[in-house]
Amino acid sequence: MRFRVFHRTRYVYRAAVRDSYNEVRLRPVTDDKSRLEFFLLNVKPPARLQHFRDNWLNYVHYFDIPEPHNDLIIESQSTINTTNPYKDGRPLGVAFEALKSETDEMVSLFLGTSRYVEVTPEVWRLGIDIRNDSNDIFETAEAVMHHIYREWTYAPSSTTASTHMNEVLEKKQGVCQDFTHLMIGICRSLGIPARYISGYLYNGPDSHLRGAQASHAWCEVHIPGKGWFGLDPTNDTLADERHIKIATGRDYQDAAPVSGHFDGPPGATAALQVELEVRRLDG
Repeated sequence: MRFRVFHRTRYVYRAAVRDSYNEVRLRPVTDDKSRLEFFLLNVKPPARLQHFRDNWLNYVHYFDIPEPHNDLIIESQSTINTTNPYKDGRPLGVAFEALKSETDEMVSLFLGTSRYVEVTPEVWRLGIDIRNDSNDIFETAEAVMHHIYREWTYAPSSTTASTHMNEVLEKKQGVCQDFTHLMIGICRSLGIPARYISGYLYNGPDSHLRGAQASHAWCEVHIPGKGWFGLDPTNDTLADERHIKIATGRDYQDAAPVSGHFDGPPGATAALQVELEVRRLDG
């Protein structure tokens, strides 16, 4: 599928702020499943944009605005071609024993506790119950996805960007970020490497997918010998060509589309406005 994405984030401050520093992960990924054709990033007030690759190989733009300002607008435009990672079928048939021979250090980094994900006895017991008697890694990951979709309530505005997985586990409600953290925690507790993906979701005219109104999140699990494969627990679906990846990390902290800080007087908090359009170009 071929898409055009327009994404605008605006912060309106209640009082003038200064020395604003921001990191932006909004450039879609080019890999064997997607190809970026065009990308443009604009910032208002105007700022010099620089970039680097972070520890997870995300393309990160950064900028600072030293002078006082009352609002900040970050706009990105991109054109991207995606293919279905599951066009050759699901990566079934790999047993849990294969995880013991995994030696890639970049894979092992997605096995433990991170900022918003904790591997605890409670989440391990839940994972064992969901796994049941399966010895297939991907089949188990699918079962985790199905369980979250069935047992947790999708409730916009019930959580915040800083909500921890343990709170989601207790309250049994949340949004795509929360369900992704929960799935990551369950998979890691079973020894399955799992990572957080931020991106966009195309919701076609006949689709009724959750989380397409703003930046979306889903989980990828690593299958030894086959690679990383995405699953979307918010929609109980495989992450296919409708999912446009922009960043990867251990959890939301590593892959947040926009993050930063500023100096200002007491009460200089920001109101957030987000506008997103994902339009299909080839059908």
